[in-house]
Amino acid sequence: MEAVKILQIVGFKNSGKTTLMNQLIERAQTSGRKVSAIKHHGHSGIPELPPKGTDSTQFLASGAASSLVYGGGLVQLHLEEPEADLEKFIRFSLLANPDLILIEGFKGAGYPKIVLVRSQEDWRELGALSNIQLVIVHDGVKLENTATVDAGNIEAIARFFTEWMEGEVDESI
Repeated sequence: MEAVKILQIVGFKNSGKTTLMNQLIERAQTSGRKVSAIKHHGHSGIPELPPKGTDSTQFLASGAASSLVYGGGLVQLHLEEPEADLEKFIRFSLLANPDLILIEGFKGAGYPKIVLVRSQEDWRELGALSNIQLVIVHDGVKLENTATVDAGNIEAIARFFTEWMEGEVDESI
């Protein structure tokens, strides 16, 4: 298997991370690339499960550590994991044989990042992150000594992503 490129999309709540992830996934697919996506569920509690009473939720309720369901070409995996282990999640994502893995969240990880900034306050924390490749700003936010792209500049964002996709792979998985 060839090396897989990994890119993180990070920012605070309502900064446009999911919207950008979807746009990048569509662009990658249009370019003939297969993408796996990982998201850190930043809301309180667990992500929504299928309705109670389905076989997969019954297995979990009975004490299964994981429940995997396959049908119609789709695998759905529910796995109890007490910690947010991004490296393990990346390994799971590799099961789909992707060309790229896009990660929403997990700010502290060291992968190349696109950072979405809504305000100067956001930047005070996000600017300290490692491996920032692109900073996208909202509503005319100006950052001193930092190159930025306006969130509305879809062409510049698309150009960055295309160049990143087609560039050399610097991750080693």
